Order: sequence, then C-alpha cells, then structure tokens
Amino acid sequence: MKLLLLLFILMQGFTGDEPDCKAFYEKTLYPIAIKGDLIKKEKTDEYYLLYVKNEEDGGKELVVRLLKNQTGKSIFVFASDKSLISKRKGETALHVLAPISNGFKGRIFPDLCE
Repeated sequence: MKLLLLLFILMQGFTGDEPDCKAFYEKTLYPIAIKGDLIKKEKTDEYYLLYVKNEEDGGKELVVRLLKNQTGKSIFVFASDKSLISKRKGETALHVLAPISNGFKGRIFPDLCE
C-alpha cells in the first residue's frame, strides 16, 4: 500500500502544472511578429518577462513571456536595455541584438525549449 502511495505521489510530480514548452511558445509567440527595443526586463516566479516597444504593432508595449528553462535564462541574461528584439510571425526563434560599446552583439535563439 505504501508503495502504491509513493508511486502515485511520484507520478503527480511528473505530470504537474508545468506547461508543455513547445505548445506554450506556439500559442504565445508563433502568431505574432516582434520588432522593437527592449524597454525593461523582469523575473517572476514563473517567467522571464521582456517588455518590448513593438514597431510591428504601432509602437505598443508587448510583454514576451519566456519559460524559466536554460534558453529563457540565456535570453534574459543576454538581452540588455535598448536591445533590439525581433521575431517573424509564424516562427518561434528570437533574434536579439544587444548594444555594446562599439556596436551590437547578436544572437539567434532558434529553439526556446532547450
């Protein structure tokens, strides 16, 4: 009986509330185009948040939610104020150009689920 209870608890841990990464990004990022400057970034309990002034949407502020995985952390650390963030509609790859003293340093993050 204890073994069954332990097995049940373990299975609950594996099928918890964590969203499926690919499905999350297909729902939140796939349908939109992004091109604009990073205004600010913020870390919450669930997500890394990037606030972008989106030129593709008339300069409106857009919040890009990134899951707290290795790629989300890499993007959050790499992106700095005034970074240029872009993404084509129908894709999930993020392009980030971060300003440095003599120009920009760029990275493409093709797989957000790593």
